[in-house]
This record gives sequence, structure tokens and C-alpha cells, in this order.
Amino acid sequence: MTLLPYILIVGIALFGGIATMIIGNSKANQTSNPEYDRRTRQNLSKLTYVYVGAIVLGIGGFVLYLVN
Repeated sequence: MTLLPYILIVGIALFGGIATMIIGNSKANQTSNPEYDRRTRQNLSKLTYVYVGAIVLGIGGFVLYLVN
């Protein structure tokens, strides 16, 4: 039972890494998209929100872990 959190973390990291590689090597991703280049600021803002949310959830989970 104590290995479950480690297995989950490693599994999620592997899934994310494999999914990133598949998407990065996809044919649609290798073609240039001028619309994407024009919306760089908006894309970076969305990515920042995702990272802030992940950090908040991570800290919250860590605090719950410490309390229990």
C-alpha cells in the first residue's frame, strides 16, 4: 500500500512523457501554423494559468499529506 503513491506518480509522468512525444512527432504538429504564431501571448497566458493551477493543487496535496 505504501508503493501506490509512487506507482501513480511514475505512471502519470510516463503517460505525460509518452503523450508529449506522440503529439510532438505528429504530422499535424510539424506543419507551420501562422495563426498559432500570432496568438503567442494568449497561448502563454493559458499555459501560465495551467502551471499556477498545478502548483496550487500540488501544494494543497502536499499540505494534506503532511496533515495526515
